[in-house]
Amino acid sequence: MRNDILKENLKQSLQQIPVTIDDKHVDKTITLVHKEALLRQERERISFFYFLWKQIKFTGFKLWIGQGIFLFLLNRLLAGPYESLARPLNLVKVLFCLSVLVIMTVLPFLYRSIRYQMQEIEAASRFSCAKLLLAKLIVIGIGDISVLGGIFLTTMVRTSLPADSAFLYLCFPFLLAGSGCLFLLGHLAPRQFLMGSLSFCSVLALVFCMIPGQYDFWFQQSFSAAWMVICALLFICCVSQVHGILKDSAYTETQVA
Repeated sequence: MRNDILKENLKQSLQQIPVTIDDKHVDKTITLVHKEALLRQERERISFFYFLWKQIKFTGFKLWIGQGIFLFLLNRLLAGPYESLARPLNLVKVLFCLSVLVIMTVLPFLYRSIRYQMQEIEAASRFSCAKLLLAKLIVIGIGDISVLGGIFLTTMVRTSLPADSAFLYLCFPFLLAGSGCLFLLGHLAPRQFLMGSLSFCSVLALVFCMIPGQYDFWFQQSFSAAWMVICALLFICCVSQVHGILKDSAYTETQVA
């Protein structure tokens, strides 16, 4: 009750104070506003590529070091004296699973801002959440392609699998898993994305590994024109998913929801 009386007395006192406007003070304020506006216009804006370089220095190198360790361990696996890897069927399944695993290992990197509750800060930053996501995807893409290239070279050196077949069984599952995860990224809530993507990739690898050996035509494919078309369509699907996320203004809202 006392607060209400205090507010009422304060309101009446302020209303009784005579208002005086100093024209010189108003002109000075306007002049200062114009100067600040000019300074803001002349201030150099950083480009997206400079922002990308900052992201690489901040988190990219750490991610690439982790992917390098992952590639080293995979190289040791493929270089080991495992008789089961000498069978083309088993080797193809391993390549398929490794390709999907490359996607799975970077999913926590996309989930970091959710884990540390940084969505609000990212949404209020100069670059939008979508541009920040694009920078992260570029960093991830560079690392993933490098890891897949390392697996491919190791396969060529350590095994007798033809180059076109090895390329197919690394490229196809990678694009398939990538397109699925990007779709989930654009349509699921942030806190559901990690579990949904990990589940999708796990099911994808499990289904392929459970294909019976009598369906050996699955494991004797080469990178033919038909597979080129399929991989091209999957790549276009990945690009369209990224484009949709960048153009959809609702993506920022889901990040801070």
